[in-house]
Amino acid sequence: MTEACADTRTDLSLDEALVVLEPYFEAMRERYLAAGLERCAEVELYSAAWVHDSPRHFAACTIDGDPAIIAAPELAELDPFVVLAVFAHEFGHAVDYLYPGEFTRRGDAAVRVRESDYAPKHWRQWLRWWKNRDDDTVEFAADAIAELVLGVRYGYQGPCSIQSFDATAARPRGLR
Repeated sequence: MTEACADTRTDLSLDEALVVLEPYFEAMRERYLAAGLERCAEVELYSAAWVHDSPRHFAACTIDGDPAIIAAPELAELDPFVVLAVFAHEFGHAVDYLYPGEFTRRGDAAVRVRESDYAPKHWRQWLRWWKNRDDDTVEFAADAIAELVLGVRYGYQGPCSIQSFDATAARPRGLR
């Protein structure tokens, strides 16, 4: 397996990459479903070459329309713990948008809030704030949700700061 960000290339077709990646995707989905996040059953996995548009981009999550995680075929060449950490992060995004406004951070940890916890006016204000979050807030939320669901912290490693369960560095601000 190739180290993330080290000019990762693959000869795998999109379909071949899906065969490799599907078990990791399903394992991570099962963890999210076991945490009571039933809407994750709707998330589908696709592969597309355009996702690897920079040395550190290996996956993306759609936030409107049908929920999907789109993986670059190069993801299949990475260490299994990196693949799982990338899927953990992308499922964090999926949950963030499948359950609008229900997850927020208190300190570094994610907590779940419910519409019933708020007066209708305050919930509408909360959702307006949630919809207008900056990129860093959205990315940190995905990490915090993943850590809440999995019960384990993960970090970022290497020159491109890729997700990994072996890493201890926190996500840098401004990382795209």
